[in-house]
Amino acid sequence: MRTLLTSLLSAALVLGALACGSSEQSGSSSGSSSAASSGASGTGSGSGSSGTSSSSGSGSTGSGSSSGSSGTSGETGPITGLPSEQWTWVPFADSMCRDGSATGIGVNLNPGSTKLMIFLEGGGACFNSSSCYLNPPSFGQSDFDGLAGRDLSGTIFDRADANNPVADWSFVYVPYCTGDVHAGDARDATVPSVSGTQQFVGYENMRLFLQRIVPTFPGTSEVLLAGISAGGLGVAANYTQVARAFGSVPVQMLDDSGPFMEAPYLATCLQQQTRQLWNLDATVLADCGTDCPDGGDFFLPYARKVMEAYPDATFGLMDSTDDDTMTQFFGFGANDCAPVTFPTPLTATEFDAGLMDIRNQLSNEPNFGTFYFAGTQHTSLESNFATQAVDAVSMQSWVGELVDGGVSHVGP
Repeated sequence: MRTLLTSLLSAALVLGALACGSSEQSGSSSGSSSAASSGASGTGSGSGSSGTSSSSGSGSTGSGSSSGSSGTSGETGPITGLPSEQWTWVPFADSMCRDGSATGIGVNLNPGSTKLMIFLEGGGACFNSSSCYLNPPSFGQSDFDGLAGRDLSGTIFDRADANNPVADWSFVYVPYCTGDVHAGDARDATVPSVSGTQQFVGYENMRLFLQRIVPTFPGTSEVLLAGISAGGLGVAANYTQVARAFGSVPVQMLDDSGPFMEAPYLATCLQQQTRQLWNLDATVLADCGTDCPDGGDFFLPYARKVMEAYPDATFGLMDSTDDDTMTQFFGFGANDCAPVTFPTPLTATEFDAGLMDIRNQLSNEPNFGTFYFAGTQHTSLESNFATQAVDAVSMQSWVGELVDGGVSHVGP
């Protein structure tokens, strides 16, 4: 039986179809992504030279945030004046969400640490009318304000948890509003039955963010690039440009519920559809070069190239064996990507086989590990990070091993 999350997904698809009717639909739900949290460490300075900062208290529960003014075009210097262990919203005037509005990042500094986690939010994707309807088209200061005050106990942002391996790191929170799994570089794109043009510029946004993140943390000794769902796929897609930006600083990668499967699990037609729509040839495939084929599957060849190009870094993938969200979205590839309101989800057997295919194909990469667990859960870092375990191995300890430079395969 599918979980409540899948039921909500199906209900939202119905609403999208009803809203669309016989005319074109806006393709955007106005929801915000789930939350950045409190606490963190790193050596940086703070609140944007781009305006008055917004900040929220530290601890496992935020205490609200205040708004900053719009950033200045083309800024590249460090973010200054950051308060200790409080969230600050930093707007980037040159950045762009799917609807053309500007966005920014959240920064939470622990001046006593030299380690930094960059966290990429999830929230679906936009490649047809149904999927676009579920994907947030914008994220701004008011959305960030709405995230403050959430109880973050048990999440990867919980600085009060002694077992959390990144509890005292500095955090950068990258919201998700581009519909392209943070991987695109396509302006003014059009999606059938979705009104208006779409700005699929997640990869370009990350480039802009890095121009200020890197100088903000000049003494960084380690980076964890982590993300959930679309953000999980996004950390893989952005790994090369993040690693380049930080130079000799080791960058570890943690992908929560964004499995980079190949056909038949992730249909070739769906890979090609998103490749063309989001212009992945200018981003992921440009980074992959001749190691990625011109047609067919490219996610696993790209992952393999990255792991071999950065042998001293560690790479981890974690997911449930019947992820009730990813099985739905991968279902859009059924019947050669024929347009449907209700995608036919992959079965538990098919999805589990896809996870095992990733593990098997990358088994020769000594810096790659996996944490697979039974069930239908989608994402763990912002929910049950503190309690998830497989065969007496906790998810927290597995991530701790990853950031300490080790990897292992846990679960079926």
